[in-house]
Amino acid sequence: MQAHDKRVKFRAILAGQRCVTAGSVWDPISARIADRLGVDVGLMGGSLGSYAVLGAPDLIVLTLTEFADQARRACRASKVSLLVDADHGYGNALNVVRTVEELEAAGVAALTIEDTLLPRAFGAGEKPQLVPLAEGVGKMKAALAARSDPALAIVGRTSASSISNVDDAIARLSAYKAAGVDALMVPGINSRAELEKIAGAVDLPLIVGGSAPDLADPAYLASNRVRVWSAGHQAFAASVKAIHDTMKAAQEGAKLPGVADKDLMDWVTRAGEFSAHARNFLG
Repeated sequence: MQAHDKRVKFRAILAGQRCVTAGSVWDPISARIADRLGVDVGLMGGSLGSYAVLGAPDLIVLTLTEFADQARRACRASKVSLLVDADHGYGNALNVVRTVEELEAAGVAALTIEDTLLPRAFGAGEKPQLVPLAEGVGKMKAALAARSDPALAIVGRTSASSISNVDDAIARLSAYKAAGVDALMVPGINSRAELEKIAGAVDLPLIVGGSAPDLADPAYLASNRVRVWSAGHQAFAASVKAIHDTMKAAQEGAKLPGVADKDLMDWVTRAGEFSAHARNFLG
């Protein structure tokens, strides 16, 4: 499937009436598993990119080139529409232009640009900060101007509801809507009241993340214009635990737990396709 077709699929989700649960994707194997399970939207967070490429925390030590390369590998392996977290665009509005160009070339269906001040400023301590609203608007406009395929979705993202307050989040989201973004992402929603206030104030499709138990209701989310929902990246954490426990069991000479069988391994690695190529082309 071509990148444009994946983008069209993603836009159909934004324009629809249902809420889909995003599947965590961080490499070709996870992307192919998402494909097999019928996942509509894959989500590659900046944290997943940093974990998978560097084995490092999500502190903006991953470069744009490294992230785009990883996204390209995942896109090439799967038909899933991949939504990626492009963080702050890896710099100012000029860097946002480069970010959109690289990620569009990598084949992503959609990308988020956020207004968090990244990387962490000297002397800021542990509390995240936001860039001025005008700078955030400039980044959104730059992202929109940079895309060459109009089907690529540009998503404005803010964490203002958890950094400052919900009213600030609404003001920022409204400004990004006015700039022309295709959807809005609000991570870290903590309650239904918070979501309902945002949904009532800004009438664009929403992409929401959060772990509040009363939010994990697709019908409720859909009724509040949420089209994509992420409850976190537990799949990556589960994979780390599986690798750890399997290596530990091997070192101890114990029975290996939870090992994929040959059929699953052959499927995720496309062993059958490569065997056919060998027969057809190597003689």
